Amino acid sequence: MTIDNPYIKRQLMETIVLVEEKGQKLRYSGIQPGVYARSHAVSTDKGNVVYVEGEDYVIDCKAGTISRTRRSRIPDWGNHPVYGIKGFDHRDYPDYSNRDYMIYIDYDYESEDEVNEGISVLAPVNTLDRLIRKLEAGQPLRYIVFGDSISAGGDASRDEFAFYNLFADDLRARYPEAELEVINKALGGEGSTTALERLEQDVIALKPDLVSIGYGMNDQCTMGPDIRNGIPPGIFEENIRKMVLQIQRKTDAEIVLVTPCISNPLWKHSSGDLAIYADILLRLSRELGTGVADVHALWMQELQAGKSHESMLLNNVNHPGDYGHTIYFKAFGHLIP
Repeated sequence: MTIDNPYIKRQLMETIVLVEEKGQKLRYSGIQPGVYARSHAVSTDKGNVVYVEGEDYVIDCKAGTISRTRRSRIPDWGNHPVYGIKGFDHRDYPDYSNRDYMIYIDYDYESEDEVNEGISVLAPVNTLDRLIRKLEAGQPLRYIVFGDSISAGGDASRDEFAFYNLFADDLRARYPEAELEVINKALGGEGSTTALERLEQDVIALKPDLVSIGYGMNDQCTMGPDIRNGIPPGIFEENIRKMVLQIQRKTDAEIVLVTPCISNPLWKHSSGDLAIYADILLRLSRELGTGVADVHALWMQELQAGKSHESMLLNNVNHPGDYGHTIYFKAFGHLIP
């Protein structure tokens, strides 16, 4: 579909879970006719179900809400085993994810202005000037992805939908003469302390041109009544500072600190302190002159617009799905003007 009106924007692969016949807010209102809802991110995937407006769901275009019909084929998230349970421990459930309940929606909507929504929430930060010069010169570049399970790609449905590949593909499209290699050295379940221990071997020794560092989600986890955070904010700050200083001292790499998204507040291990960890990363980026991808700010903006935690966390705990990875990618956008 060709859109001539600059105020009409396109939203792709937004995810949502629906309960009974209750309306659930989509990211935007002012929705235009022609909504496309389905069970899989890619419509050609085996088993994909295309849902029919009026039969499976109802859209309130002005309010920007969607709801199931009484006889809808869309799975009712109210049947999820942890629905409504406060303080649930994912280890108590064989399948705690939202994979079987989440649907994907494409739609056009009327925006209030021509500017991409979400970018204005980001504070001014350092851009990746050295990297840009290398890209413009068509040099071969190496991008090391360093972080926890989110940086490892969880829970993107395909590798190409993981935020770091979205970013790398965007760079390749902008600078087709450059050769960009992506090496993922992220480890699921890892916090910043063990990451610091392997920094030399898994990052510095590879002579990167770009490093993204994504920690905080596991560091913040409540581990019991006497351990509010697995890695307290003060130690987290020193770990990240040491990582950045070592990379800066031993390589010519640009560094991007990635603030974490927001975990499900109903999850047993959510401390509610992720904003503290995000603020630390923002402060360190200013202090040490790195780039920053402030995912946390954009994620908060999504929630304030009415999106639910469960609609963005595919594992229902702390992993973004495909839509969540696009939010991560959006947070990188302003680093390359």
